[in-house]
Amino acid sequence: MNLYAHQRKIIVENRKKVGLFLGTGSGKTRTALFLAREKTLVICPKTQKEDGNWERENEVLENAVELTVVSKETFRRDHAKLSKFDTIIVDEAHTCLGVTPNTRQRNKQIIPRASQLFEALDDFIKRTNPERIYLCTATIVRNPMTVFAAAQILGYKWNFYQFRDTFYQKLPMPGREVYIAKSNSDTKDHLARIVRSIGHTGQLSDYFDVPKQTYKDVYVELTAQQKARLKDIALEYPEPIVQIGKRNQIENGILSGDEYSKAELFTNEKMLVLEDYMIEFPRMIVFAKYTLQINEIAKLATTLKKKVFLLTGETKDRGELLEEAKKCDEYVFIAQAQVSAGWELADCPVMVFASRTYSFVDYEQAKGRILRANSLKKNLYINLIVRDGVDEAVHDCLTNKKDFNDRIYGI
Repeated sequence: MNLYAHQRKIIVENRKKVGLFLGTGSGKTRTALFLAREKTLVICPKTQKEDGNWERENEVLENAVELTVVSKETFRRDHAKLSKFDTIIVDEAHTCLGVTPNTRQRNKQIIPRASQLFEALDDFIKRTNPERIYLCTATIVRNPMTVFAAAQILGYKWNFYQFRDTFYQKLPMPGREVYIAKSNSDTKDHLARIVRSIGHTGQLSDYFDVPKQTYKDVYVELTAQQKARLKDIALEYPEPIVQIGKRNQIENGILSGDEYSKAELFTNEKMLVLEDYMIEFPRMIVFAKYTLQINEIAKLATTLKKKVFLLTGETKDRGELLEEAKKCDEYVFIAQAQVSAGWELADCPVMVFASRTYSFVDYEQAKGRILRANSLKKNLYINLIVRDGVDEAVHDCLTNKKDFNDRIYGI
């Protein structure tokens, strides 16, 4: 089987417990399977478990391992029932490394406050002591504590308090334990060195001659109806954080009501721009955050006689859906913004973000659906942004590789 040079280098080095912190599209799945030995457990998102991608990759290997694939949800529930494995692979590992700078008491010991999934993974590894562990993610640096959690899973014995004092500062809030990550360049460089010490790192451009990608920010104005509705929001939703969410819904075409229930929708400038792009480009992916917005985009594409594919968290036959799309010369592929990892449409040259989540990881993962090592080409990425709104604030944060939630909470 053909391997890229960076994959061969990692495999020859043959580290038994290491992070594969490689850019989206660089072949982490295949690399991890080449490193794995004998009885192997893969922990991955539910959608990837249902797709069967790990099994397909394993079947074509000359030295295929004895593979068991479980979803994160199943592992969290049943980890105590699982027996010993020689190798553990965690896919989209950043989602399993939920550790905070705060602490709590457990069995009369003070430990970092962490997610149930992280504690399940940590307990399982301590109990079964696998010979090999591989953490696969393109976005390990969500925050410094994600790096600390990865190091703990890989067997490093770092001092929690020393790490926290190095990379965080405590806010002066009486009665509350609130920490924010330090953002000066020296601290960021220090964290980058630590990441390289526990894993293989590199972007797609570090390994390949990646064609220059085109990014286009298209600003749209609010309609008179949207502006009028926004004036009511402050009175109806006085809680600032809730208000921000409602404002963003209105910016994206949801006039009233909850976006998961019956709501009043209306034409907005984003839909007019999308219509033009659907006519201009034969194949395109559209990411959108809100369910009702996704449905309206699908209706628009249908009226234009376009072949429509819809990918959300509820999609059960994702593999079949993607294979069908790949056979089409023209389509509009609409994906929920939260479903941004673990799939690809490498032949598609255009991606439009009608709306985005507040997560930089979601945004970064999404772009990698069409920029892959197996299909290096020029792509066009278009951001549709409401001027002077929540949309623009989200865009500014994600462009600067920060989560918008951090801005909401004043971090």
